[in-house]
Amino acid sequence: MAWFALGFAIACGMMQLIPAFQSPDEIVHLLRADMVAHGQPLLKGLEPDVRGKTGGWVDIHFFLFSQWMQKIVGPHRDRSLSPAWLMSEATRFDWMDDEVFVDASATGYYAPFIYLPHALGLKLARALDLSLGHSYQLTRMLVTLLVLGVVFWAWQTGPPSVLLQALLLMPMALFQIISPTIDGLCFALALLVLSLFMLQWQEGKATRWQAFAFYFSIFLLVTSRTNLIPMVLLPLVLLLRHWSWQRLAATATLLAASAGWTLYGLVHTQDHRVVRALSTGQIIGTYLRDPLDFLRLVGRTIADPFQGHLIASSFVGNLGWADAPIPGVALAAIGCGLLLAAGLTVAATSYQKADVGIRATLLVAAVGSALLAFFALAVTWNDYPTRVIEGLQGRYFIIPAMLLAAALGPVRLTPAHRPWPAGHRVFVLLYATFCLGAMATTLQGRYGMGLAVFDF
Repeated sequence: MAWFALGFAIACGMMQLIPAFQSPDEIVHLLRADMVAHGQPLLKGLEPDVRGKTGGWVDIHFFLFSQWMQKIVGPHRDRSLSPAWLMSEATRFDWMDDEVFVDASATGYYAPFIYLPHALGLKLARALDLSLGHSYQLTRMLVTLLVLGVVFWAWQTGPPSVLLQALLLMPMALFQIISPTIDGLCFALALLVLSLFMLQWQEGKATRWQAFAFYFSIFLLVTSRTNLIPMVLLPLVLLLRHWSWQRLAATATLLAASAGWTLYGLVHTQDHRVVRALSTGQIIGTYLRDPLDFLRLVGRTIADPFQGHLIASSFVGNLGWADAPIPGVALAAIGCGLLLAAGLTVAATSYQKADVGIRATLLVAAVGSALLAFFALAVTWNDYPTRVIEGLQGRYFIIPAMLLAAALGPVRLTPAHRPWPAGHRVFVLLYATFCLGAMATTLQGRYGMGLAVFDF
C-alpha cells in the first residue's frame, strides 16, 4: 500500500503540470462522459428522425471550457494566453445546467461503460457544486486513482516483468494514465487481464471476482479499442485448456456482447469529420479482398520518414496534442532503456516447451492487435487508395507491446511478496526516475504551470 500511496502522490503532483484537455481526444472523451453523466449512454442525432448517431447534449459551460483550452493547443496556438491563467479562470465558472448539442462521433464505436468512472467524477463534482476547474481536477484524480488501483490489483495477482514495467513507465504511458481519457484505464485493464490470464492458465481456476474481472475487462477493452479484438483469443484458449460449462457460458457471452456492440457501432455511427469517396464498409471490403495490398500499405507507412518517426516518438513521449515532445536525447535514452529491459526480461525467463501454447497465444494477440490498429485507421480515417495511413499515434501500440512483453517474459506467476533481483530493482528505479524527470521538464517547459493551481 505504501507504493500505491506514493504512486498516487506523484501522479497528483504531475497532474498540476498539465492544463485541462491537453491529451489527444481528451475533449471528446470528457464530453462523451458528460453525456453519460446526463443519462445519455448512447449517441443520438440532433433531430429524433435523423438517421445516424453523431453526438449528444452536454453542459454549455463545460463545452466552452473545453474550447477555451483548445486555444493553447498545437503549433498555431495563441501564445499570448497563459495556461495557468486559463486554469485559474476556470475555477471562477460554474456549471450552467443548460445544454448544447455537440458532435462526438469519434467515440461512437466505444461502449459507454468505459466512461462510467469519468461520468461519476463529473456527476459528483456537480453534486458538490464545484467550479469547472475543480470539477476537472476531481474527475482527473478519481480516474487516476482507479487506474492505479487496477494496476495494484494486477500487481498483487502477479508482478509484471521488467519490460512490462518499463512500457508503463514511459512518459507517453504516464501522461495518459494521469489524463482523464480512456487510455490510462485501458492500460491498467490490459495489465489486469494479463495477470488473470496467466493465473488461470497456470492454476485452471479463479475466484468469482477474478473471473468476472477477466471477462468484463476484455469486453471493455475490445469495445473501446477496436484493434484489441484479438484479445478474445485469451478466454478461447483458456476454454480449450480448462474446459467447463461455466467458462463456455462466460466466453460465449463475451463474444456475443463484443460482436454485438462492434456491429452496432459500425452501423449506427456516422463520422463526418473525413469526407471520402468510399464508405467505411466499402474500404473494409476492398482490403479484405486483397490483404497483401493492406500489408504493403502498412509497410509503406512504417517506412515513411514522417509517419514512422511520428509513431515512434508518440509511442515513447510526444506529449500533449503531439506538441510537447520530450528531447531527442531523452527519447533515445528511453529507447535504449526499453531494449535493456527486454534483455533483462529474457535473461530472467525460463523458456519451457510446456509454455509454447500461452506464448503463442499472447504473440498472436500482440501482432493481431498491432495490425488492426493500422487497419482501423485505414478504413475510418483515410480515403482509398492512399499512399500511407495517416492519423496513427504510437500510443495505439502500447497495449500490443504489453502483450508482446508478456509473451517474452515469465508466464508462471510468482508471489507478489517475493523480492526482485537487485539488478532489476536498481534498473526500474533509475528508469522510472529518468522518465518522470523527462516528462516533468518537458511539461513545465511547454505549459509553465508549476503547482499554482493545486488549490483543493
